[in-house]
Amino acid sequence: MSKSIFIALFSLVLITGCEQSNDQQPVQTKDTVKSEPSSAQATPQAPELKVIKEDISDSSLYKEPRIQFIWDAPPNREDGKDEVWSMSLNGDELRQVATFEELSVGGNGQLGSPSTTIVRSPNNRYLAYTWFVATKGKYWRCIFDLKTRKQTVIADGVGIPSFNWSQDSNFLYFMDAQTVKKYNLKTNKLSDYPHHFGTPIYLYENDTKVFARDNQSLKIYDFKSGKVLKAWDTGQGLSHTYFQGSPPTKKFTYLSSDNTSKKGLYSFNSPLKPIFEFQRPSISLIGPKGKFIYMYNIAQGISWMEKIDTETDKTIKLSLLPKSGKKRYRIFNLTTYNNKRSI
Repeated sequence: MSKSIFIALFSLVLITGCEQSNDQQPVQTKDTVKSEPSSAQATPQAPELKVIKEDISDSSLYKEPRIQFIWDAPPNREDGKDEVWSMSLNGDELRQVATFEELSVGGNGQLGSPSTTIVRSPNNRYLAYTWFVATKGKYWRCIFDLKTRKQTVIADGVGIPSFNWSQDSNFLYFMDAQTVKKYNLKTNKLSDYPHHFGTPIYLYENDTKVFARDNQSLKIYDFKSGKVLKAWDTGQGLSHTYFQGSPPTKKFTYLSSDNTSKKGLYSFNSPLKPIFEFQRPSISLIGPKGKFIYMYNIAQGISWMEKIDTETDKTIKLSLLPKSGKKRYRIFNLTTYNNKRSI
């Protein structure tokens, strides 16, 4: 890929050289969101919401991976406070994961910002997230235990880190002021990891490798030694705001190399040439096996999920989501979590 293509692409992107960012996701435009749902979806009424708590002891719930998201002004709340919910890969079987009250620090604030990611541990039990209080100007790094329903505040900082769980769910890694932090859930101790990486970081291959952005480069590191195994120079600074990685599939999405109204799906091992390109929505995620791109759409007060088959380019519309009376009704921060048995 020529240097001129990357300059044309990334000159539109804010250059960031540090982990911490309060950037918001791009504003939805006519080019980034479907103008209206299909006629088949516009006719029926959105289903009535049933508030069912996600029970992590119910193994039947985890036969397939699930999609987790932050729900802004969910229909079950008159006060419009954010909550964390989950759904099946078909966009249905909604479950309430955690409430505003359970996740809050001191009863005030919000779940980070639209650039926040709440990451579920591999054993399904823990949520790693940030909690922002505007009057303090800080983001608390937190863990919520879905079994005991208890919250642990790990630390505070001025921005939003990228969270990475170890495969055994015993350790949480994240960046703070260019330093990788390691939190031990068994000892409740926070320490500095001895190596530095770019950001955001994606820990994969059973905690042996890290894929990361390092200013204008994309790199693969050995996690234990910190040694750079591979590096690709893009020729221009890259904003970590637009990255969304999927360690299990070894893939990530970023702005397209030839059309900034699109996103590209790339491989960790070949990050300069897109595998697939799709019209850029404000909210999307890579499916658990990397074959599908899942997207959230909203138009005329109706919200729905759809997915694109990256092999056939076919769009498959999924379930409608319950309707809310709030004008800012939306979901964001789509992530998936696996189908391991919960503990």
